[in-house]
Amino acid sequence: MKLAGLTLALVLLTGTVAFGQAESTTPMMKVNPSYAEMGTVFRVDDPAGRNTITFKSEAPLEDIIGTTNAISGYLVFDPANPTKGGRGELSVPVASLNTGIPMRDEHLQGEPWFNAAQYPDITFNITDVRNVKNIKSTDEFQTYEMTAVGQFTMRGTTRSVEAPGRITYMKESDKTRARLPGDLLAARASFRLALADFGITDPEGMAIIGSKVGETVSVDVSIVAGSEKVMAGSTESSPKSQSGSSGGM
Repeated sequence: MKLAGLTLALVLLTGTVAFGQAESTTPMMKVNPSYAEMGTVFRVDDPAGRNTITFKSEAPLEDIIGTTNAISGYLVFDPANPTKGGRGELSVPVASLNTGIPMRDEHLQGEPWFNAAQYPDITFNITDVRNVKNIKSTDEFQTYEMTAVGQFTMRGTTRSVEAPGRITYMKESDKTRARLPGDLLAARASFRLALADFGITDPEGMAIIGSKVGETVSVDVSIVAGSEKVMAGSTESSPKSQSGSSGGM
């Protein structure tokens, strides 16, 4: 998953699909206190479901593309001192991954794939942001190229991941309020994951990975987050909205 305008395309087995919205009373993710001290907290919580993670598996017999809009979490960034880097945490429910074929989605949620019953969420804990470089500045926004580094957890296994991309900071204006209230941080990032690194192997007696499912999956994350002072009054228990998946890939 590349960061261009801080829309993180974390495409973990998802694709280009239309999604409806479903209200959720899931508490907002609590901000790591050590992260909050680094700068402004930007909440990844778009009620319209416009944040997207897409994943793509390419294999000789079949390409699979999936998407999800049910992304929650936060990003921390200091617009006054961008070279400090950033931190953050993102989470996606496995049940929200949509490849356009309901039976295939059902299989992905079970064993030996994602095992959603035991491991319901996929998470990315961004512990560092490196190589921050300003590539464009105007009166309205500043865009930085950078690499997000952190711990990616899927199916109960955690691996280190580096996600090159871009972020764009936008101060609140009439234009930005059309998307979300408050200052905005847009992020885009891309990376690849090897299924074997997360204990995902062929079903017993079948040879699928490498022929119908790629050994690696590309992930693209694209998100826009709003500053917490406007987006949420609490870091612990404010209700948030998630988008549920519907439609085909």
